[in-house]
Amino acid sequence: MASSVSISKIVKAVTDARGTAEAPRLCVVGAGADLGRVVGVLSAGARDETGGVSAHIDALAPADFPREQRLAGRWYIVILVAAGCPSADAVPVVHAARRAGATVLGLVETQGDASWPAETGLFDDEVARGLGNDPAEKPTLEHKIVQAAGDGAGALAQLLPSIRRTYCDHVVLTNAAQNGVIGVVVIIPGADMPAMTANQIRMVLKIAHAYGEEMSIDRAVEIISVVGAAFVLRTLARQALDFVPGFGWAVKGAVGFSGTIALGQAAIAYFENGAPLRVSRMQRVNRQVEKLQSRLPGPLKRLASG
Repeated sequence: MASSVSISKIVKAVTDARGTAEAPRLCVVGAGADLGRVVGVLSAGARDETGGVSAHIDALAPADFPREQRLAGRWYIVILVAAGCPSADAVPVVHAARRAGATVLGLVETQGDASWPAETGLFDDEVARGLGNDPAEKPTLEHKIVQAAGDGAGALAQLLPSIRRTYCDHVVLTNAAQNGVIGVVVIIPGADMPAMTANQIRMVLKIAHAYGEEMSIDRAVEIISVVGAAFVLRTLARQALDFVPGFGWAVKGAVGFSGTIALGQAAIAYFENGAPLRVSRMQRVNRQVEKLQSRLPGPLKRLASG
């Protein structure tokens, strides 16, 4: 494995995980109890939360949102809450925010507000239909915020636990899709390993960073122990060419995708429990992989072990 991933790739993965973009500042615009509810959900668990509001989120009534471009430009993302906010009050906010270069999002949670986005001038891809865990409708506001935050999404996820899981799921799916493609297009045996491994290291480091873990070369080296478990899956995928003539590329792509998803979800679950990375934990993961290998049918068991 050491020959597959150079120290320069590890350094680059650490740099990518840390990121350079700042967390975008949010402004939630609305009225009454619904404004407080949305701000409360987004601020939940934030370390800088005071009185139910994160210091990284501003809450304003439509009339209080600045019309001057210089003042409105302090926010990267402006969120309008349809409930309790008439479209006539929201339209000036949309115009002012767009003039300032902000991304505008709308939260529409009820069928009674179905015409509200068109009346306020919002496009379909700017509208969220749900909020929080297991909403009745999707996409969620958290998903839209992660999309809008771009390169700053990781930094924002570190500050706002409410969007952290959505961000991490996005990172996992993105890397899994990349590894699925690599598994399909790389036809030279073993040539997919460095690229897939680099993607997986970067993925786990980004997840760790979102949960506030220290980013260092030492930590990255520890994470490689986890990523090493995924080599079993890639070995099976490449060797499966012997068993499925003509369709090995499909097997490699599927295993590259599913293996990365499994690794990513395991990393999320681990950090959700608040446990720091430890070598003993890595060894336990490898033992679990070995246990899985022992249960494989004869031909695949031989492939996994050699």
